[in-house]
Amino acid sequence: MVSLIRYLKVIVILFFILSGCRIFSPSGPGVIPQVTIVTPQDGDTIKTAHVVIRAEVTSKEDILKVKFFDDNLFLGEVQTYPYEHLWETAFVSNGEHKLSAEAVDESGNTGRSSIVSVLVTKEDLYDWDLFSSPTSNNLNALFAYNSLNIWVCGNSGSILFYDNSAWQIQTIPNNSLFDIFLISQDRGWCVGENVLLEFNNGVWSVLAKFEKEKFISIFIFNDTTGWVGDYEGRIFTFSGDSLEVYDLLDTMPITDILGFTPSDLWASCGNSLFHYDGVNWLLDTTFADEYINSLYSPDGSSIWAAGTHLFYYDGVVWEMKELPSSIGTDCEVKAIYFSTPDDGVACGIKGENGFVISYNGVEWKEESIQKDIPLYGINRFSNGEGWVVGYRGTILHSKGK
Repeated sequence: MVSLIRYLKVIVILFFILSGCRIFSPSGPGVIPQVTIVTPQDGDTIKTAHVVIRAEVTSKEDILKVKFFDDNLFLGEVQTYPYEHLWETAFVSNGEHKLSAEAVDESGNTGRSSIVSVLVTKEDLYDWDLFSSPTSNNLNALFAYNSLNIWVCGNSGSILFYDNSAWQIQTIPNNSLFDIFLISQDRGWCVGENVLLEFNNGVWSVLAKFEKEKFISIFIFNDTTGWVGDYEGRIFTFSGDSLEVYDLLDTMPITDILGFTPSDLWASCGNSLFHYDGVNWLLDTTFADEYINSLYSPDGSSIWAAGTHLFYYDGVVWEMKELPSSIGTDCEVKAIYFSTPDDGVACGIKGENGFVISYNGVEWKEESIQKDIPLYGINRFSNGEGWVVGYRGTILHSKGK
């Protein structure tokens, strides 16, 4: 009887061997991969045009690929770490979606994550929506005196004003305009190629013309006191109806001027910052291998400098701040604005495209924009409403809270 049992066991083993079956490890020699979706998280609401699905995998064997699914719809796969898939939520239905990820190791073992349920809504698909523009000229700078007095200047003499419902345009012929500044809702100035403009009682007019000047930055205290910078590193005093050369700061363009008092001003020039003490403009700080485009003070004492990187001055030292990794390294911040010290926005260019980033008091994060083009001017008020302007007349709008 014992011999018969042993004989039957041998027959069974031979059957499995000859048929190619594995008795002890039907899934291969390894342990099944453990898969977890770490972003987005269960219960998240997705309001953006795309989101990155990221999975983490624990496995004793090398992973051949990780697949991503929306319910049973295959979204895509990756073969190398990080295990991420860009999910284009702009093209999916509103409502609940059940995400999962599946990992396959080199022995063919398959592990699948738990379901992550998310809600997709396209009611507010972008942080910044495209807004109707009256021009296709590049828009170079934006100045908001308040939420009802917002001005933009641009190429080919374009000056735009927002009347609380639409953008209106006025054109100053033959002059591209690069910076604009107001001291009241009825009083302001604008500079550009060979021209200084004046705004008085609702009308823009030419205050002074020049032969070979390209003015690109301006800061005005009152009707008789202010400063203007040009493309060749010269800074000019403003005396009400004229500009006079005060000094040559550098051979680089004076991209921005920031003033606290008539005896306390800053100017960005290439990779250097100059400070005016009421008597002289003196070199204060140089950022090696950098370029500064814009200056802003959120509180009347500290300063943000924006360009190839972001720098923060607390009144004592300058500190470089990290840009979001999502915008990459080939980027340049063109403009920066703060409504409070803990609520800031900035815009710029990355390659041939653009970006908007926001600051929450701790870190900078990228925001979604409906039209991905170079952006040159920005503001956003404390209620969340804001504007961005840029290439070929593009205007983007943030609706607010």
